[in-house]
Amino acid sequence: MIRIDSVTQPGFTGTANSQKAAGPSAFADLLAEQAAKLAETAKSKQEDAPSASEQVTSTEEKSTVNHRDELMRLLSMSPAELIRYQMLEEMGMTEESLKNMPYEERMKIEAMIEEEIERQLGGKDGIGVIAAQVL
Repeated sequence: MIRIDSVTQPGFTGTANSQKAAGPSAFADLLAEQAAKLAETAKSKQEDAPSASEQVTSTEEKSTVNHRDELMRLLSMSPAELIRYQMLEEMGMTEESLKNMPYEERMKIEAMIEEEIERQLGGKDGIGVIAAQVL
């Protein structure tokens, strides 16, 4: 059986032993150097990146502002505009996507929206009555 600590015993001398003794020292130096580089890199990344709490706060603020803006936009809509918005939302569309559709398909959707507005607001006469009530 070979003992690992037998290399460091004083009984062994010669060039092989001196090379082995120098090897671990050089390795330790390289290891320490790499550890220092890694620590420096990690430190610079932490300084550059915002903390998790700052990211959450920033995201919450943006979310609150977006929800508030969306609510204010919806509240400022007329009943007909709100019905139109809801129908497009149900179809998974936006005004922009509707504008980009081919003319014939767009007209079909516009007709469906118009019919729904008339149905919900009580016909063409009902639209004027509700508009007068809102104003």
